[in-house]
This record gives sequence, structure tokens and C-alpha cells, in this order.
Amino acid sequence: MFFSEINNKRIWKYSWGLINIPIITALCFLIMTLITAGQYGFFGDELYYFACSKHLAWGYVDHPPLVALLTFLSTRIFGETMFSLRFMSGLSGAITVILSAQIAKVLGGGKFSQSLAAISIFFAIAFPAMSSFFSMNPVDIMLCTLYIIMFLKTVETPSPLKWIILGILLGLGLLNKYTFLVLGFSLFCSLLITKQWKVLRSPWMYFSGIISFFIFLPHIMWQIHQGWPTLEFMHNATEFKNLSLSPFSFLMQLTISLNPLTLPLWLSGLGYLIFSKHTKEFRFLGWTAIVFLLVYMIQNSKPYYVLPIFPLLLSSGAVVAEKILQRFHARWPKWGIVLILMVSGTILMPLAVPVLPVKQFVSYSKTLGLWNMIRMEKGEGDVLPLHFVYRFGWEELVTATGNAYRVLPQNEKDKCAVLASWYGIAGAIDHFGPKVGLPNAICPRNNYWMWGTKNYSGEVVLAVGYDANFLGQFFDSVERVAYFKQSYAYDTAIYLCKKPKVTLEQMWPRLKNFI
Repeated sequence: MFFSEINNKRIWKYSWGLINIPIITALCFLIMTLITAGQYGFFGDELYYFACSKHLAWGYVDHPPLVALLTFLSTRIFGETMFSLRFMSGLSGAITVILSAQIAKVLGGGKFSQSLAAISIFFAIAFPAMSSFFSMNPVDIMLCTLYIIMFLKTVETPSPLKWIILGILLGLGLLNKYTFLVLGFSLFCSLLITKQWKVLRSPWMYFSGIISFFIFLPHIMWQIHQGWPTLEFMHNATEFKNLSLSPFSFLMQLTISLNPLTLPLWLSGLGYLIFSKHTKEFRFLGWTAIVFLLVYMIQNSKPYYVLPIFPLLLSSGAVVAEKILQRFHARWPKWGIVLILMVSGTILMPLAVPVLPVKQFVSYSKTLGLWNMIRMEKGEGDVLPLHFVYRFGWEELVTATGNAYRVLPQNEKDKCAVLASWYGIAGAIDHFGPKVGLPNAICPRNNYWMWGTKNYSGEVVLAVGYDANFLGQFFDSVERVAYFKQSYAYDTAIYLCKKPKVTLEQMWPRLKNFI
């Protein structure tokens, strides 16, 4: 009997050792993303990426080229569906979960800290929120996390091959999002601060930078050829779109969006990287995180821009938790920490991922009252958070526009341009419009402006999402023919415009709106 109990314990311990919690957590992350993929609808930016994928180039006004290329490849496999886009975002998030566990391992953590790192990414709800729709962000977070791991391993045991891989990663990261400019700057500053002369003197580090530069060079050439449109876009977004946040508001919104109960974890992780004697060789990573945060706070950026540094901090915090528990030989608090993260994250998850029907979400969010504390843009609504409100009403709006177009006389239809005020509306018209007989839209917002007027004269224009007074600057006849109103989407007017004061081609520079 005694030996039987011992054998059962050994079998249980061996079986438990075979369970890979980071892999299981990553799979759960991907499954949750896919299960909820069709709950609300396309995000406006996703419809824009469909349009960008049909105009492949080395750059776009508001983003580098990789997101359009990924959309192009995904739609060739799965079609223009939500699944095609959100499989990529969910997969990126799932890979980030696994990479976070690897960071904990490189920092000296055991199985518990690796598991805790993975679980913390899942229940720090900003990460599943970013992966619940497709954009540059989940790919950006994944690539930054991978770059940090490779940088850690390269500093630990340098080799030319590792520096070459780092150069390729940096170049690819820059082609996805400019976060890598800030990450590279932050790493360089932190190496100076911590006097990592061996790394700074390595010619391979600079060769790595040269590799990334040449990968990024086609995009730079595109920017030069187009007159640096992204600089204009970034200036306008900072000036007219993003809310100006104090450092306290910035950090408060960041804390809420990450799940407030992860705060002790990532703060202790930051402290561990900077002050612990066990992380002396990796101390530069703590300073990297500080410089990274400061750059975005000074730039008046949105809080979610700094998410790529948090897999590092959460993983480091998981190592701290494991070391403290080992010091006191405490086992049961392990499960207490995990349970707290899981329960709090589950309660907050509907704010990040569309797990609830929208009516229940509205009631639930009012009860919690947290998302109203997170404001990133001017004119943001009060019913739904921004990452949900832009998922509603697209098909209905296009149907309303199609109805207005259908009743036009044939001679007017032949020369009627459908002018959208925003690239999300234009993307929706391009995606859903063929079903209701609409031509592709024109739009003066961001890269749609660069695609031009499609040779429309401007004699007849259906303007979607504009104000009548604004349109009156360009047309003598402005008549509202429809008004789209829905409980959760923004109200949108549709105007029939005639008698242009100048041609549409002449209007185009004045309509231009990079924001």
C-alpha cells in the first residue's frame, strides 16, 4: 500500500511535468481569438487593409508595408474574411505568450516563472484586446518580444550569426511599425547608461544595424519620393487626434488596460532588472524599458504604443515571484498568484475581447465602469470603447449608400463618385459595395488620397460621412438623401452633391486629410 502510494505520486509528478503550461496558454489564446472573431464585425482599419493589399507598395501614409503584404497573403489563402485577418492576429498573440515564457527562462526562471509569464500575458487584457482584430500591433508586440530574446542571447553569448539575425529582425520590425526605431534607440541608450562597452565596441552590432537599414531602405526611398507623408500624418495625429495625457493619466490608463492586478508583477520586474545583483548582465534591459516608456510619454502617444516592452517586464516579474516563493519555501501562494490573475483577467476580459453580445456588454461595462477611464482620441463615444465601436454598422451603412445610389438616373450613375470621409468607410464600400451595386469609393484620408479621384469629374458625388457646410465649399447643390443611425455606430449622413464649383481633381488637394 505504501509503495503503491509512492508510485502514484511519482506518476502524477511525472505526468504534471509533461504538461507545458505556456503552450496550453498560447493555444487557449489563439482559440479565444478565433471563437470571438465573428462576434461583432470588421474593425474599420481591417477594411482599410483589404484596400491596401490591393495596392501593394513599399509604404503607406499611415503605416509601413508589411501589414498590407500580410493581408494580401492571408486573403489569398482564406479570402477576404474576418477569419483570414484574425487568425494572424491571434497567432501573433499566441506566439508572444510562448516568447514571454522564453524570456523568463533566459532570465533564469524555472517552470513556474515561465508558466506565470505566459498566463500574465493572457490575463493582462491589453494583449488579447490587441489580438482581437488585425492591425500592426499584435505583430509588432510579437516581433519586439522576439527581438528582445535574441538580444538577450546575443549579449550572453555573442556570435556573428546572432547579430545577423538581429539585423534581419530589426529590418522586418521596421517594415511593420516604427516602434523598432524607439526600441533600437532605447537599447542603445541603455547600453551607454550601463556601460556595456564590450557590446558597444562589437563591429557586428553596427553590421547588424547596416543589415536592418538596407531592409528598411525601400520604405525610406518611398517616403522620400512621396514627400515624407508619414511625418505629416504623425504631426496631425498628435495635434488633432490624440488626447494630451499627463504622465499620471498615461500610466493610469496603461495600468487599467493591462489589468490593474498585474501592476505588482511588472513593477517588480522592472525593479529586478535594474537593481538585482542576479541581473547585472541584463541591467540594460531595465533602462531600455524606462527610456522606451519616457519616449512615448513625451511624444503624447497612445498608452498601447508601449505594450511591446511589457512581455519583458511581466516575465521578469514572474521570475521575481518565483525567487521569493523559493526563498520562503512556499508552494500554495503560487496557485494564489495564478488564481488572482485568472479571476481578475476573466472579469475584465469582456472589456477587451468581444465575448459578450453587445447589449450585455453595455450593461456589464457600465457596472464595472472602468473603460470610461481609458480615453485615447478626441471625440470618442460614450456607449462603446473605441476598439469596439469601429466594428459596427459597416454593412448597413453601405446598404444605405447603395439605396441612395440605386435611385439615381442612369446618366448620373455613370459619372457618380462615392466620396467617403474616412478610410474605414471607404474600405467598407469597397468590400461590401459590389453586393449592392456600388462602385469603389474615393477618399481623401491617408493612403486613399494618394490613390486619387479615379478620373471622376465631380459632377455628381455621393458624399458619405461629411458635414453639409463643409461640402458647400465645393458644391452649389448639397442635398441630404439618407441618414444612417445605429445604436452603437457613429451617425453618418449621406449627401448628393451636384454643380461643383471646381473639378474633383482641383478639389483633391484641399480635401486632403492625413490623420
